[in-house]
Amino acid sequence: MAGGTINRINGGDFTTFLDEGFTGYFEKTDLYAGKQNRFKAKQTNIAKPKSPPSVGKYFVRGWWTDENDKPIKEALIGQKVKFHIQMDKNKVPAGSKINCTLLDWDGVLNPDDPLKLYSTTKDTKTNTYPEINEMIADVAGKASLSINLTEGLLQFTEDDGGNEIELYFECSYYDKSDRETEQLDLPAEEFNYLTVYEKEVLITVLIELPHSKETGWGAKGLAGHSAMAIGERYFDYGPNNTPGIYNEKDYDSDFNNDGDKDDDVQLNEPSFMNSPGQPWWGSHIAQRKGIKPEQVNLRMVLEHIKLHWKGRYDPISQSYPDATQIYGKVHKIEFYVKEREANKMIQWWEERYKHLKVYSVKPWTGEQCTTTVKSAIQEAFPFKVGGNNWIPDATQTPEGLLEDLKAFVSTSKQHFGQLATITVIKNEALDWTN
Repeated sequence: MAGGTINRINGGDFTTFLDEGFTGYFEKTDLYAGKQNRFKAKQTNIAKPKSPPSVGKYFVRGWWTDENDKPIKEALIGQKVKFHIQMDKNKVPAGSKINCTLLDWDGVLNPDDPLKLYSTTKDTKTNTYPEINEMIADVAGKASLSINLTEGLLQFTEDDGGNEIELYFECSYYDKSDRETEQLDLPAEEFNYLTVYEKEVLITVLIELPHSKETGWGAKGLAGHSAMAIGERYFDYGPNNTPGIYNEKDYDSDFNNDGDKDDDVQLNEPSFMNSPGQPWWGSHIAQRKGIKPEQVNLRMVLEHIKLHWKGRYDPISQSYPDATQIYGKVHKIEFYVKEREANKMIQWWEERYKHLKVYSVKPWTGEQCTTTVKSAIQEAFPFKVGGNNWIPDATQTPEGLLEDLKAFVSTSKQHFGQLATITVIKNEALDWTN
């Protein structure tokens, strides 16, 4: 279509041969080559871009734009876009109807799926949202249609392989004077169909390995930690070892073994073997900032990790109020997922924060930091079916989780297939001794 852009940038040799010639309609064309450019055309015209020829007798062209009428070729689920048609204004009277059907292109060998469009305005007579199957040309021969790319399109992305769909319109116009119908697929070129895919969400898993000088339960994983962020939303899990009164409903647990989960129970000696659960780093950060654990975000946690594990000494309280106790090596693992996969993880964590349950290093008694992160990720990737994104149920330690995540790849359209990146964001403390 007119008004496009070509940018060709090359650091070395690049040769293009055009036997039949080349015609394009572009506002800007930049060609860069490392050594030389050779244009052997008999004539090169550089001027204001011309409009491309009409694609039919009545149809001039069709194209996709965003809400602000900027031409686009890609869009995200959840966005609002527009489809435009330019008719030959000399042949198509104002007020003419153009029939249109939205289709999902499935390739040359497969039948394309028709998609229904509905008005956002309810019909007061039928109390329903009528289906849209036509556009009306104005005096300039133009017609447009606003479309909400709803989550209903996800079904078709799954049918097409799970990453994207390509949308176009089958359009037809009937000329009453000539008693002639013209039917075309628009945009006329397949490369101008609208590619639609899901938003992507960055998953960040934070893993602190036990210090190399740890022994006993600490060396087995208790002195490490596993946590994660879904976008900027941060989640983690650990023990609440503070003696006190705990409500059984909050933890979905029968602490006093009386057959129900309705009591407030005094726990005098909670431990890492059997204690009420709570967000771990999240609770520490929230307490210091005077906020709720669910308000802690990834940025706050990364700042928290940077602090010295022992904190600063306060002579008044004769304590270390800023101590983080993060003295092991900390890894940051990042990969991208589709929004619906991220939402499954979020839903798992939101439910866990409502019912914190029991923390225990014994998997048959309760959960701990690694198993919660593992379970949340398994919500999006429950089985290993020809893919790398799988964490076995046997994984129980931060070290084991780190090994599993080394094979993870991004599943979003934008970063599809890229291996997870792993960065050491804090080395183990040299001044820590067991």
